[in-house]
Amino acid sequence: MRDIGGNHEHDIGHVGYLGLALEVMDRLARRMGGSDELRKDVLDRLTALAIKPGSGVSGEIVDALSAARVSASQAVATYIPEVARVLGRGWEEDRYTFAEVTIGAARLQELLHRFQGDLTADSVDGRTLSTALVVVPPGEQHTLGAMVVAMMLREKGVSVNIQFGPALSDLARLMASRRFDAALVSVANSDKAETAAKVVKTIKNLSKGRMLVAVGGPGCAQMHDALVSSGVDLITNDLEAVVSGFGLQKQEPDVSQAWG
Repeated sequence: MRDIGGNHEHDIGHVGYLGLALEVMDRLARRMGGSDELRKDVLDRLTALAIKPGSGVSGEIVDALSAARVSASQAVATYIPEVARVLGRGWEEDRYTFAEVTIGAARLQELLHRFQGDLTADSVDGRTLSTALVVVPPGEQHTLGAMVVAMMLREKGVSVNIQFGPALSDLARLMASRRFDAALVSVANSDKAETAAKVVKTIKNLSKGRMLVAVGGPGCAQMHDALVSSGVDLITNDLEAVVSGFGLQKQEPDVSQAWG
């Protein structure tokens, strides 16, 4: 089964890590379908705080979210991606400087780390239905999209182990010690097709073909041929398609349609 995402591309050129991160978050925001539910006053406040110089600002952002009665899951699924989209567009339109957007992107990632403990994650009781491995291949420089995917899965009761740029030997050791029902590989840069394909092949070989593997992210549409030859089971930017298609959640899921 194949579900190739849209072909929207930003000219990320020299922007490197920051451009990749904002592209991932922009795609996430576009697929959330929740922008109409955003409060503009809250969004404007969060955007202003995200680019504010100085230390301790993340605490101010958390306080602003709390005052607006925005839950951790709402922040992760809606407000953080939307702030990223605002920053990305503002940069392209010369409304924000490189320094401001760099600070903003770092703050968003810090918030994702901070909110992980507020969401259901890796429980050992009956709430955990499945286990998933989320991998950002070596050489990929974005992490925000993969972190959001991991957090959304955890919120649904899926136990998640996330690996950033692991060596193939690291994956071998991990999979020898832990059992996973599925793996999700996040790819932002289409130049990393060969690396992503190696990750997929490694996971398939180590699991003797048992583990289902999905690949998603801005770069996946341009990597179709290389990924298909790797044995990938699903190519998609729709997290719900992964959850339902791989049976990661037994009851009716309400996972937002975005990942990557």
